[in-house]
Amino acid sequence: MRPAKRTLVAIGSTNPAKMKGTRLAFSRTLKPGAVVLKGVDTTALVRSQPLTLDETVEGAQERAVFALESARPDFGVGVEAGLVGLGDAWRDQFLNVQIAAVVDRAGHLSFGCSSGFPIPSMLVAKLKERHEELDRYTHELVGVAKVKEEHGIVYHLSRKRLSRVEMTEQCVSMALIPWLNPKAYGV
Repeated sequence: MRPAKRTLVAIGSTNPAKMKGTRLAFSRTLKPGAVVLKGVDTTALVRSQPLTLDETVEGAQERAVFALESARPDFGVGVEAGLVGLGDAWRDQFLNVQIAAVVDRAGHLSFGCSSGFPIPSMLVAKLKERHEELDRYTHELVGVAKVKEEHGIVYHLSRKRLSRVEMTEQCVSMALIPWLNPKAYGV
């Protein structure tokens, strides 16, 4: 029996939650086999908290392409969390979502999204004014001094129903759909 092909995945992050969620998504979504995950430091690329869908998508794509070019894997992955406004009719309503970008060696690029959770409008105003990360307001938002990376703020807001790892797994799994359906997507 032949050993299963190993899939090398480089993720544009060293964040434990993003790495674990990405590993889970690839392990559960693609053909069985070993997934070798490599974290790529993207500190030089990272900007402050993305405040729009465009900024969030752009950040995810930059991370994925950088990871692909840096490590020469089978897949490059970028995961970016950011705020998404719900449009003019709901000006003060924002969701925090994670967007994943997945790119392969042939240049096929796909995006996926996690579930989103609401961010209080008074906090959105502070984030926009001060250009700070959402994590800076952990204590104010959930009453916890420090949130574990794998949990994220969502874990406390959802009363332990959803974690940052699970949101990462969701968005990466959704971005992998074209590789599950290559004819439909031309992959």
